[in-house]
Amino acid sequence: MANKIFVIDANVFLEYIYARPLEDNAKQIIKDAILGEILIIVPSLFLDEITQVLCGNLDDLKILERHLQYIEDLVKEEILQIVVANTAVRMKAVEMARMGTKKSGYPELTDCLYHSLAILNDAVFLTNDKKHISKLKSFGHIQELSSYKSQIKD
Repeated sequence: MANKIFVIDANVFLEYIYARPLEDNAKQIIKDAILGEILIIVPSLFLDEITQVLCGNLDDLKILERHLQYIEDLVKEEILQIVVANTAVRMKAVEMARMGTKKSGYPELTDCLYHSLAILNDAVFLTNDKKHISKLKSFGHIQELSSYKSQIKD
């Protein structure tokens, strides 16, 4: 049986990096992936989003570099897979990003790229973004980080 696939939003890693309230959930996801219980995939923009947030919030460049190196190590160890979005993923993301209204707002295209990657890989998009979840839950394949449970079989 194939392992469950998760697409994790950049905000999941930021919970871990900044010791935010859902840090334990984020750590459990990484632990489950290290133990081979789940597969984590992310779109290539993940690295840019993480770098952007760290650049604006961490003054110590050595700490910033350490976080980026950790992500790179996860990729080298095949714990985290980075995927360049193909046309099908991008078109699904465009479809999703157009689902809002001027009054309620539109989903962010970047979030839609993560979500569409999950949909087209029969995976689950894990995010903290409650606005995205509420606007696009009808597409399925999405779960709030706070509800993540370990995938380790007892």
